Amino acid sequence: IVLDKTGTVTSGVMSVSMVRPVDAAALDADALLRLAAAVEAGSEHPVARAIVVAATSRAIEVPRATDFVSLPGAGARAAIKGTVVTVGRADLFDEVPQALARPTVDGTTVWVGWGGRAHASLTVADTVRRSSQRAVRDLAELGLPAYLLTGDHDQAALTVARDVGIPVGRVIADVRPQDKHAMIADLQKRGKVVAMVGDGVNDAAALAQADLGIAMGTGTDVAADSADIVLLRSELPAVVDAIELSRATLRTIKQNLGWAFGYNIAAIPLAMAGLLNPMIAGAAMAASSVLVVSNSLRLRRWSRQG
Repeated sequence: IVLDKTGTVTSGVMSVSMVRPVDAAALDADALLRLAAAVEAGSEHPVARAIVVAATSRAIEVPRATDFVSLPGAGARAAIKGTVVTVGRADLFDEVPQALARPTVDGTTVWVGWGGRAHASLTVADTVRRSSQRAVRDLAELGLPAYLLTGDHDQAALTVARDVGIPVGRVIADVRPQDKHAMIADLQKRGKVVAMVGDGVNDAAALAQADLGIAMGTGTDVAADSADIVLLRSELPAVVDAIELSRATLRTIKQNLGWAFGYNIAAIPLAMAGLLNPMIAGAAMAASSVLVVSNSLRLRRWSRQG
């Protein structure tokens, strides 16, 4: 089972924890946050929302941007007073100063710049859902080893993986949306049946590619449309519930089929040989239907143990 990080394993509620200008004397943190918020105002990504909220909370006046372009899995860019400002991954820039090359704190880091050069980095912090660690353990007990898949840098991904108990070898970070899709396809080529859990636009292709796509209820419409299951509760234990309930349903179907086939295999020859009174046969058939329905209705009382 492959888990997206932001909004799936973590809460998806982010806040800006650091703004690091390359030259604070030339352009301070508030000025850079102002530019980043102007660009991200057109995006629905959790990182974008955190940047806009941070600017608003500091009473920073955000200018109106034009020509907004979303760069799925990478960031966004827009024109602010004639200057095209880019907010997103480091590889969107021709030059990233050494001082900004690596994040210094845990979280999701994006870079802000123009003219092909990054002028600052912004780090937003996210919190791991309290229920995620138990859910990862429960999935493992069901025979479903969890992989963590994210577009964030490896430092942020490894921190989250450590918190929830996913081994380092099953962490894949710094990936674009098409890479997520390719990673699912690669697991399938190796003979694995793969479930994907995600909530964002960036997860849509991977959700569609997986043998089972599971979308979190608070995710985007695109993710929901691409998934096979949409959860009403946006927490990982709901994934465990869905899988266990599905397995219980399949067991019930097999029980019902076993009873129905066994009954008919035994009763039809007796009826053909005239050894079974039609009245008794009719009553037995009705009893068989009641048994199958009653067995199925037991699922209404299903609850996950533990």
